[in-house]
Amino acid sequence: MLEYTLDAGDALAWERVSPAYRKRDRLALAASLFAGFGLLKMLSGQFETVPGLHSLPAAFVVMGLPLLMVGLFQYRDRRQRAKARAGGDIRLEVWPERMIEHCTGRREPLVLGGRSLRALRETRDHVFLTFGREDVVILPARAFATPAAKAEFVTHWRAKIG
Repeated sequence: MLEYTLDAGDALAWERVSPAYRKRDRLALAASLFAGFGLLKMLSGQFETVPGLHSLPAAFVVMGLPLLMVGLFQYRDRRQRAKARAGGDIRLEVWPERMIEHCTGRREPLVLGGRSLRALRETRDHVFLTFGREDVVILPARAFATPAAKAEFVTHWRAKIG
């Protein structure tokens, strides 16, 4: 049994690596670069009338504005999703073939079977277990008694990915 508090930093760590949002975010950043090129093309005739704005640095600033705006929106969205996910005390019952996650604020415990495990991602500070399409268990390294216990847990559940 693992007991821990899921804080905003832990939830934000998942939001940074979540495959569901990572593809969308990369596409939005690429689209913002094209929007920057379009903005530069649209304003190219206007630069000649204002001294100092027809330089290369000014062009990079104009091209970077959409990129900066999209980046700030993505950062805000990540923080909001992490804030919604964080703040609960979690008790995770680990069985050989399933996990039962009890979280404050949730009426029913979440039962996650080993067969529905789709991905396991390990970082230095976290273990992320993805079940199905949307269920994720975020385990901070501090939830484990020792690094060896974390390694044993990861080895056991990595073998169940199917």
